[in-house]
Amino acid sequence: MRTGTVAEAAVLGVLAPGGLLSTAQIAKQTKLTAWTARRVINKLESRGLIMAVPFQARWAITSHGAQAATTTGRVPS
Repeated sequence: MRTGTVAEAAVLGVLAPGGLLSTAQIAKQTKLTAWTARRVINKLESRGLIMAVPFQARWAITSHGAQAATTTGRVPS
């Protein structure tokens, strides 16, 4: 299994405790640019590691993403 990027691990890390975060909140907490945060969010969503909450513009981690976040920061590709 290949590991994901540091940015992907950082996004999963801030979402891992639970709750819903906006893209701006994710970018601020991970110290990523807004563009990088959006790109990483789209990648993680396409792989089923995070999910969008309809009509709220917020993101939450999935059970698959939580499992990936707990395996020493490794993000499946």
